[in-house]
Amino acid sequence: MKLRLIIFLCVCLCIFKFSHLAFANNLLTIEDIKKYALANNFGVKAISQELNEAKAQTTQKRSSFFPNFSFIAGPEIQTYDSKSESSTMGYLSGEWNVFNGSRDRIELEISEFNEKIIEVEISKKQFELELEIENLFYLYLYKLSKFKYYKKSLELNLKHKKLINQKKFSGLASAADVMEFEIRDSILNSEINSLVQEMQETKLGLIRIMGQGLQTNFEPIGDLPHLHVEKQLSDFLSQINSTSGFIKKSSYLAAMGSLSLKQSRFSWIPKIDLQMKYGKLPMELSTQFPAFEGAFLLKWNFFSGFETTGKIAEAQARVNRLNYEFQQKLLDNMSDAEINYSKLISIQDRVHAEEGNELRAEKYYNVIINEYRQGVKNGADLKAAEELLLSSRIRNAELKYQFIDNKIKLEKSIGLRIDTVTQP
Repeated sequence: MKLRLIIFLCVCLCIFKFSHLAFANNLLTIEDIKKYALANNFGVKAISQELNEAKAQTTQKRSSFFPNFSFIAGPEIQTYDSKSESSTMGYLSGEWNVFNGSRDRIELEISEFNEKIIEVEISKKQFELELEIENLFYLYLYKLSKFKYYKKSLELNLKHKKLINQKKFSGLASAADVMEFEIRDSILNSEINSLVQEMQETKLGLIRIMGQGLQTNFEPIGDLPHLHVEKQLSDFLSQINSTSGFIKKSSYLAAMGSLSLKQSRFSWIPKIDLQMKYGKLPMELSTQFPAFEGAFLLKWNFFSGFETTGKIAEAQARVNRLNYEFQQKLLDNMSDAEINYSKLISIQDRVHAEEGNELRAEKYYNVIINEYRQGVKNGADLKAAEELLLSSRIRNAELKYQFIDNKIKLEKSIGLRIDTVTQP
């Protein structure tokens, strides 16, 4: 039994160590980066505190439904007819708003809707943060792919220089032929150095999103995927009404606008307060001790210089404005979605074609180098075949990244994730 327990604990320890090995070695997957960013990003933390503020404001709004009690005490002096009297007072005072035309209830509902809006904003912030991470992560992998392809071309160019030097030694090539590959070597090295700088800048962008505590020596790991969309745009748009944060926020804003309009219309209704005092009251109220005073007070602003009319018109205009803004934003998002989806499908087809071109470019290069060794092709043909292979590889990687970039734009415009399938 003890042996089994020891084995179990050792297995658990190994699992724990291996699960943290990648992060400890600064090899981060996209899921590692997302998890870290959601926990440490200052923007997410700030908007979370905004929700705490809204909840505190809602608590304050609820306080209007309860009575207020206070204790008042102190000396008092009254002077009249050249005489003065002094005394002390100390009494318990209470006040409770019995009725004010449901204005407090409406303010509470508005505050609760404000909480819901901030919750939607938090979800939106987290969603957009994940999209930004995906964009930078795959941008880094795209640049890393280019870096590797340039490295491969550099190796091929070195191989070509050796071949051309052998022919020059045999008198079958000139110094200009050798210089052509030396220039190519310099160009490739320059591009590699530029890509190293661009990759570092992309990592700094990820660090900015992820917050404090992460050094620049981490390495994103993964492959630039070949993604494929299987659903139609209409399939995604049909989910918007039930899941889109934009729709939810617009509905909450519309509800708040309607409540503000109702609140303005109720502002003419009288307000009724209950006031009570008990104890040793001021002398002008009572000389008895203990004394009690209670009253219902009605306050009715039956004329306010048309202020109420102005508030109603303002609230109605706000409701109309929110509705128009929602309709326009919806049209803009739908238009952006259609554009990005059509781009997505176009790039998807081009990736398929470019993968075939890359295979053909590799085959073409192998044919050229064989024919060069046989003396059929010259150095210019060899250099052109290598350049064609490099450009085909880079175009393939670029189109894969463009697909991801447009997928992210589409997801941002409709506020939903797009289901994709990774192609082999």
